[in-house]
Amino acid sequence: MSRNARTSLRIEKTELAPGRRLGKYSLEKKLDAGGSCEVWRAQDRVEDILVALKIPLVGGGGARDNQQLFREIRLVARLRHPHLMPVKNADIIDGYAVLATELCAGTLDDRSRPMSVKRIVRIVLQVLDGLAYAHRHRVAHCDVTPGNIFLFPDGRVALGDFGISLKIKGRMETVDDFGTPGYVAPEQAYGKPTYRSDCFAVALILYEYLTGALPRWPFRWPPRGYQRLRERTSLTMVAFLKRALAVDPQRRFADAGEMRAALIEALPRRLRVALGARTHERRKLDWRKVRRGAFLKRYDKVLTASCRCVDCGEPIAESMAMCPWCGSERNRFDDSTQASHVCPRCHKGVLPEWRFCPWCYGPGFKSPSSTPTKGVRYHGRCTHCKGKLMRFMRYCPWCRRKVRKPWQVRPFREVCGACKCSVDSDFWIYCPWCTQCLVG
Repeated sequence: MSRNARTSLRIEKTELAPGRRLGKYSLEKKLDAGGSCEVWRAQDRVEDILVALKIPLVGGGGARDNQQLFREIRLVARLRHPHLMPVKNADIIDGYAVLATELCAGTLDDRSRPMSVKRIVRIVLQVLDGLAYAHRHRVAHCDVTPGNIFLFPDGRVALGDFGISLKIKGRMETVDDFGTPGYVAPEQAYGKPTYRSDCFAVALILYEYLTGALPRWPFRWPPRGYQRLRERTSLTMVAFLKRALAVDPQRRFADAGEMRAALIEALPRRLRVALGARTHERRKLDWRKVRRGAFLKRYDKVLTASCRCVDCGEPIAESMAMCPWCGSERNRFDDSTQASHVCPRCHKGVLPEWRFCPWCYGPGFKSPSSTPTKGVRYHGRCTHCKGKLMRFMRYCPWCRRKVRKPWQVRPFREVCGACKCSVDSDFWIYCPWCTQCLVG
């Protein structure tokens, strides 16, 4: 068989078609194909629901490049927010990288332009809410477009397709993909995107759906459609959009959280009140409160999660190596610990009778007391010195030996695949004992 024939056969085997089965999914209809992936509507034969499947496109060599989709899966799995499209399932099936998400009612790109002021503002507020969460977790989307804003029948909006997103650690790195033409900030076109670039893209979308005209390079103010903007909105909204569409990034909003707050302030009071009950502001607070209450009801007795993470505000315990909700390692317990003393290395509480810190491996203390502290409950013993241990201690506070036996505690129903200690991936993204990611 010739090389061309083998290549043709290989390409043919990679083709997808309605009716084909991929694991538990049955393909029904191709919804879209663009960028590096194609999207299919599929039936989940196990859960008996419709889902959207994202699968890499066939490249020039006849193979599907799964790496970019893997990168998106790993990134989005760490971002859980009602207005960010969640990962329902991710797997490799018959050689295909498959990302399953909720099936939406369409995208903003499917809707006509211009749109009513109230409707587009309600959509943009939800987009900025999800984007602000991503920015707080140091992720820039880099491709905010109407086609990546997904609409659901209940009025919820979710931002998806994080395919060229950036995880920002310190200085921003350049990217090879510059986003969708027409919705790219000037600095992003030169490979230097920031959070302000995402804000610029959202402002372009808001302007387009208010006026029916999409501003184009070189983005001189006022752009086409300005007169219609003046007729449909207020001078405060005009000033808001002028700042958001500034060519100089330093003149724009620093991130989506700041932009969202400014947009709310720019709305007329009547519209602000009308949107207040329908935007996610109240539901977000209720959602977090309900989740936190369910967690504390189940685990507060075994964890004593009386502290709050400095970054996400969720309940954490001193025994945790990191925040399992957001991955923050910045928490200190000097002022919040219930213990009488604090370890100077890890800033966690220690008792005066302990010779060593049970949370970090460091030199011993000159114990100020040999009298046991009253009211302290221990739940195990060191296999070496038989000293008493509290739950989730990493080291014995009496002999400094590492605690080898994993802590498996009721009512936890699962264990971490790395350290074998009790975890709950329904609430947590990371294992708080060994920092392993629990999702994806």
